[in-house]
Amino acid sequence: MRRRGLALLLATALPALPVRAQGPDPAAIAAIVEFNTVCSNCHEGECSGRLSFDSGAAAARGHIERHLGAPAHETHIAALFAMLRHVKETCSHYPAVPIRPAAGTWLAEELAPWRNAFAGAYFIPLGKLAAGRHLIRLEFDGEADGHARIDDDRMDVVAEERLCRDGAKTIELDVAKAVEHFLHLKSGSATLRRIEFRRPGG
Repeated sequence: MRRRGLALLLATALPALPVRAQGPDPAAIAAIVEFNTVCSNCHEGECSGRLSFDSGAAAARGHIERHLGAPAHETHIAALFAMLRHVKETCSHYPAVPIRPAAGTWLAEELAPWRNAFAGAYFIPLGKLAAGRHLIRLEFDGEADGHARIDDDRMDVVAEERLCRDGAKTIELDVAKAVEHFLHLKSGSATLRRIEFRRPGG
């Protein structure tokens, strides 16, 4: 019964991202990005099976708005709360459809919806990366100061790089198993111009 209730809450509060042919749902993307660039700073990996706010999303309004830096609509708060429940109960990322397969080049306009300007950070679902070695090159419109981290569907870190006023950074990672991967990027005021995916020797 508890799992069924969770499924209903997620379906109501945060509709699944539609297939690319229909275009992404901006509200769903915004909630996913906010959760993973703000909320996850404290709540990531809290796999306790219980929530910090036992009385529900309404009780968390003040806490959420304080950290987001702005008033939030009821539906948005419910979506963030549903994602928190998902992380706590499954120890995994809330499902998010990638821009497209992680190959070739992703450009600035595709990457822009996955940025939280208030936090100076991105959360980008990369999709399933094939097993083996990968090179992911990040190019910025200025000097990025922060860090880049890639983790898998179980939130295990597979690669991490410090950004020290870099205009570009290449992340190397070894993928043991073809599962969903996610990029967490703190870049300050610098925004992504492009992401290029390569395999060594390719």
